[in-house]
Amino acid sequence: MEKRNKTRVVKRLFIHFGPEHPVNIGFTGDISSTGLFIKTNTIFPPGSVLKIEIELPNSKTIHIQGTVMWAKRVPATLVRHVKKSGMGVRILQPPEEYLNFLESLEG
Repeated sequence: MEKRNKTRVVKRLFIHFGPEHPVNIGFTGDISSTGLFIKTNTIFPPGSVLKIEIELPNSKTIHIQGTVMWAKRVPATLVRHVKKSGMGVRILQPPEEYLNFLESLEG
């Protein structure tokens, strides 16, 4: 399995996601040009392709697609303690506006 080699930025952004329509709610835990961690209790199995809408701080929404690489479901009663309930997602063809947003965070 290929390990990530891009720097991730810890950033909490509100997102919607889903395989057909982005109807599930979550937050990003960290983001990079190649992937992101979605904090959520709504888990899809590895290999699932998700449509993702990321709400930026300026209220603009970026639409991306990604493949679930791994997923970990934590019981709701333990989420506060474990804090890693969610999915690691590899971004498929990140749009320019997403890459520009990342650049603004790093600089």
